[in-house]
Amino acid sequence: MNYDINFVMNVTDIDDKIIKKSNAEQKPFTEVARHFENSFMDDMKALNVELPDALTRVSEFVPEIVEYIETIIKNGFAYESNGSVYFDVQAYKASHEYPKLEPTNAKTLELLAEGEGALAAENKDKKSQFDFVLWKASKEGEPKWVSPWGEGRPGWHIECSAMIFSHYGLSKIDIHSGGVDLKFPHHDNEIAQAEAFHQSHDWVNYWFHNGHLHIAGLKMSKSLKNFISIKKILEHYTAR
Repeated sequence: MNYDINFVMNVTDIDDKIIKKSNAEQKPFTEVARHFENSFMDDMKALNVELPDALTRVSEFVPEIVEYIETIIKNGFAYESNGSVYFDVQAYKASHEYPKLEPTNAKTLELLAEGEGALAAENKDKKSQFDFVLWKASKEGEPKWVSPWGEGRPGWHIECSAMIFSHYGLSKIDIHSGGVDLKFPHHDNEIAQAEAFHQSHDWVNYWFHNGHLHIAGLKMSKSLKNFISIKKILEHYTAR
């Protein structure tokens, strides 16, 4: 393991939205994901933003993610159900605080469902509706990898905890950053997974969350079609 890396950036290159776009355009999911990854990196270079020391993609760390999940199961904080693996929130809460970052959202089912993606409706496989997926059993038309629980792919939250461990090992993380919309459930679930894996109660020293850009009082987003790309802005302004 390399402990000299200062800044690691995780890239989710496989999820429900990417799979949907991949199938619609009849392109490999890797091609779809790399297009947006490269576009983002080009924008960062144009803005003179320092690039990460290391970049980790989910599809390149699946064996490590599987091992990470196995340890969480061994430690008593996750269980297999119909080929998927879920984090046992009640078992975790017996000895840990959850959620830490956004405790008021602990029972916000809308946010929990968003974190589960296409698996949200399959609550019959869970012990509790508040449990979240670590490994998704494969479905037709989806990329899949081999695991002890059958073919499938990683859940959204687990990938970050596992890839961070692949670079930093058992070391405590100093700074973890991301968008404010990721506080719950994503970052809270990251904390739970990591503490369950490390059998600790303190994984990160500081959490930094950036806010959203707004246009006419509304959050800039693709769904609202009110966004301005960095490339477009740089046609009129410089990075300075």
